[in-house]
Amino acid sequence: MRSAGPNTEAEPLSLLVIEDAMIHRTIISRIGEKAGFATETASSVDAAAAVLRAREFDAITLDLALGERVGAEVLRLLADLKCRTPVIIISVSDDTIVEEACRIGRAFDLNLWKPLHKPIDLAVLRDMLEQISVCAGLRRIARA
Repeated sequence: MRSAGPNTEAEPLSLLVIEDAMIHRTIISRIGEKAGFATETASSVDAAAAVLRAREFDAITLDLALGERVGAEVLRLLADLKCRTPVIIISVSDDTIVEEACRIGRAFDLNLWKPLHKPIDLAVLRDMLEQISVCAGLRRIARA
């Protein structure tokens, strides 16, 4: 259990799952919870923008195909917000599209982790989120 001091419990780490397909949102959220995150979801670019403008997260997963809009719009918003949150791109798109999104994210100086392709290797996602969790916990301790 994480502790912020005597008799005070720290807020759990937070994960924003940006995904338009409910089944994928559910699976990714469950993996995040198993890795120690409280999860919130957004199913569109607009929903993601509203949530991201309202609060910060310790980790973000981002689908590149969000209905009629693209996840690259979220990358631009993250850059505008000067977000340093770790972002894991998860996509069914071909390698060229994923590589282009990663190039855009790097150009925006975002904290992109290795992208994952659908179907998601759940063990790899869990390992990545656990690594992010450790890093986020250390950042919290350093700020305390």
